[in-house]
Amino acid sequence: MYRAWVSEYQVLGELDANANAVAIQSVKLECEGWERDYEVEEPVEPSFTHPA
Repeated sequence: MYRAWVSEYQVLGELDANANAVAIQSVKLECEGWERDYEVEEPVEPSFTHPA
């Protein structure tokens, strides 16, 4: 990636160690471009077989 930066962010709520809550943060990234490295191989998808 070339010249990447955060253009927006959103923090939801404050954390409380005694509460049962989930904090979600949203980040929007902007960049001026990217270049793929074709020497890096694409990962292989894991396979799963159902047990009999």
